[in-house]
Parts: sequence; structure tokens; C-alpha cells
Amino acid sequence: MELKYPLTHYVYRRLSIPVARVLVHTPLTPNMVTVIATLLGFYAAYLIGAGSAVAGVGVLLLSQILDCADGDLARISGRVTKKGAYLDRVLDRFVDAALIIALIALNPSEYWLVGILAIVGTFLVSVTRIMAEAVGADCRVGIATRDFRILAIVVGVLAGQVYALLVFLALLGFITAIHRMLHSMKQM
Repeated sequence: MELKYPLTHYVYRRLSIPVARVLVHTPLTPNMVTVIATLLGFYAAYLIGAGSAVAGVGVLLLSQILDCADGDLARISGRVTKKGAYLDRVLDRFVDAALIIALIALNPSEYWLVGILAIVGTFLVSVTRIMAEAVGADCRVGIATRDFRILAIVVGVLAGQVYALLVFLALLGFITAIHRMLHSMKQM
């Protein structure tokens, strides 16, 4: 297990695989599970933005378990598709943005700038990898994986340290983006 995937290793996969085994006997498709996970992610963001930290984190974790279960269901049922992988990755970015916007909403006058930097940093983590892979570079480096960012959000929200969390997400995102850029440029 890599340090970059603590929630996936210790929480999500232990629950998502059994969930997928149940879902394989239902009419739900992997893409439907992806959409349900996304809607739950939006609801988690709403709860967090409304100040319901514990409920928001609980729904967020459920959303993330289903976000893993969609891929597990696709593999178990033999329905792995590029369309499904694409949909999952794009909708994950929507949830990422919603979560950070929810954090900004807790105190917009104080959190807006650092929140915008957190969104940009978070998106740069994904963009730098996508762009590197588009030109044939291997770019699976950097600590700011989505799993690690979600863990930071869970801890930061429950600890009530939203400003520090946003600073952490911004720094982590920019550091990882620069790391990925340097790593990729060496391969070109």
C-alpha cells in the first residue's frame, strides 16, 4: 500500500468490493453508480457548506465508497469501458470543486482567495498528469492524489480547521503539479 492511497486501502476497498458484489445482481450499471456517487458527493458538499461537518463527512465517505464500487462493479460484471472511466474521472472533478466551494462558503470573506488557490491546485494535479500522459509520459508521481486530498478534507473539516485545510490543499496541489511537471519533462 502506498501512502498516497490510505482511504482506498483501509476503508473504501474493504467496503466497495462487497457492495459491488451485491450490485452485480441489480439492474444498476457501473455508470449509474458513478452518477449516484457524484450526487452523494454534491450532497456531502452541501452539508459541509451548511455547517454540518459530521453528516457531510459521513455522506462524503459513502460517496467515495460508491465511487470505488462503480469500478469494482464494472470489473466484476465485465462492463469496463473507456466511457465509464472518462465519466468517473470528470465527475470526480465536479465533486472536488463542490467540496472546496462548500469550504469557501463557510466564511467567504476570509476563505475566497485561499479557496480559489485550493481549487486551482487541485485541478492542476489532474491536469498535469493528463497532459503528460497525452504526450506519452508516465506521470504517476506526487502525494496529492485524490485519495490523500479527501483524507485531508475529512480531517480538516472534522477538526474545524478550514482555513488551514484550504492552505494545505493549495500548497499540496501546487507542489504536486510542479513535481509532476518536472518528472514528465525529464521523460520528454
